[in-house]
Amino acid sequence: MRPPLMPPSRPSRTDVALEINIEECLGCGACESACPQGAVSQGSAFPVAYEVEPLLCNDCQKCLVVCPVDGLVPDADWTVCHGRGCPLSSSRYAGTECSEGRQVCPTCGSMLWRIGGGDWTCRVCAAAADGLRVASCPKVKRAHRLLADTSTERSSERSGIPATT
Repeated sequence: MRPPLMPPSRPSRTDVALEINIEECLGCGACESACPQGAVSQGSAFPVAYEVEPLLCNDCQKCLVVCPVDGLVPDADWTVCHGRGCPLSSSRYAGTECSEGRQVCPTCGSMLWRIGGGDWTCRVCAAAADGLRVASCPKVKRAHRLLADTSTERSSERSGIPATT
């Protein structure tokens, strides 16, 4: 007699973002359909695997609930929205909302914030205009670092000079 089928193991809600496990992903698209942010889309891997865009992902984990296999795994490289590392998890920012990637500043690419239902603004640009620095989205900071690292690698490949780390 065969043992009963076990449902896939599900990580509990944790303070880590998620990424697609391409070894397990069936390509069924359930995660893409469940994502209210549009952060999950078809990737270029074969067979069809999906990708999570960390800047659009608000870490609601609705994709995790519908995945029929262990196709989503923790991605500790990215901060969770409103979790550890996010300034909005502090009581200091109570009543402040984040655009969670739906809107970004056209000047610097930062997430827009609003207080008490007011207008969406870029705190980073507003503070810079006053010569100040303010708390900002750690996901955006990481994306800027990754882009800078990629740019440095590309320029060193063109010049033949190894990039320093």
